[in-house]
Amino acid sequence: MGHISFNPAAKSIYLRLKVGSINADTTRDILVALDTGASTTTIPTEVAVDLGYDLSNPNEQMMTANGIVLANRIAVRKLTAIGETVENIDVVCHDLPEGSIIEGLLGLNFLRHFDVNISFSTGTIELHPR
Repeated sequence: MGHISFNPAAKSIYLRLKVGSINADTTRDILVALDTGASTTTIPTEVAVDLGYDLSNPNEQMMTANGIVLANRIAVRKLTAIGETVENIDVVCHDLPEGSIIEGLLGLNFLRHFDVNISFSTGTIELHPR
């Protein structure tokens, strides 16, 4: 079981996401927001490129606050968050607006691998493998 603490009074839940490289030999650690409204986890394009993923053919239309944009949907070797890892999982590569304090979003496609307990009274999130 993975678990983290968060500030229940904050406007969003922020956490660290570890993204594995295409060869599974290196990782990048980024700050993301937990977003149960996002169907797919989002990481910055620069992180994907640095980790060896090919982003030469955008293949995903994505709705943003500024309209529809083209992005890359790729399968990453592994994502680790809240003390748990999911392998061979899709992410969308998209850069959030400049000045954003987060680099990406942890979406439902990661969370669906677990039973998730979010307690605002204790400020904790627990992931229980299904």
